[in-house]
Amino acid sequence: MKLLFAMDLLNNQCVRLQRGDFTKVTVYSENPVSTIEEMREKGAQDFHIIDLDGARTGRRVHHEVITTLRKTITGYMEVGGGIRSLEDIRYYTDHGIDGIIVGTRAIEDEQFLKEISQYRNIILGLDLYNGQPMVRGWKEAIERDVEALLRQAEENSIMAILCTSIERDGMLVGPDYKAIEKVMGMTRIPLIASGGVTTADDVKRLKAMGVWAAILGKTIYEGLLTVEEAIQYAD
Repeated sequence: MKLLFAMDLLNNQCVRLQRGDFTKVTVYSENPVSTIEEMREKGAQDFHIIDLDGARTGRRVHHEVITTLRKTITGYMEVGGGIRSLEDIRYYTDHGIDGIIVGTRAIEDEQFLKEISQYRNIILGLDLYNGQPMVRGWKEAIERDVEALLRQAEENSIMAILCTSIERDGMLVGPDYKAIEKVMGMTRIPLIASGGVTTADDVKRLKAMGVWAAILGKTIYEGLLTVEEAIQYAD
């Protein structure tokens, strides 16, 4: 299992939100590059980077910071937030991004999902609130059947599913194991678990479940779980 250390970018700062709420922001660093370098020195290799301004506006905002981070990160790196066009996907692919997270437009527009299947580094962002898919930076619910959506993802060669439990994100309460297990039972696509991962036991349990990757965010920044402790369970 990969362990993806998270960095959310807002106003050129490294932050964390609670349940995606932009009114509940904690700033952890004003220098994202040095923060990544510090985590790498402790053994972190793989990273999950989100452009929160991009998610909110629907366009790339922190792409220059992200491409700078790509030069620093030697392992796997995935990026999301406001990626809603083929141009965005091409831009990040050309800059060596391993995984490109597409949520809102791919969920709303079946034709776009087909168009992006020409790339082999696409991650479908499945953001769930009480089992309901959410779009536009987690602000709007959409009436889509999750199983049908996952079936379309398989048909279009999606690389991985990023399954986020919104109600647990940034809350340090543990993952939604039932939701993760349910989604894994619906698809053969590798799953990335996000939301609530807090302790070493959470990491061990997710690994035992067979998830492809788990995202570690607030627990690292708050010092509840160290990078050194976490990477013991990474493949």
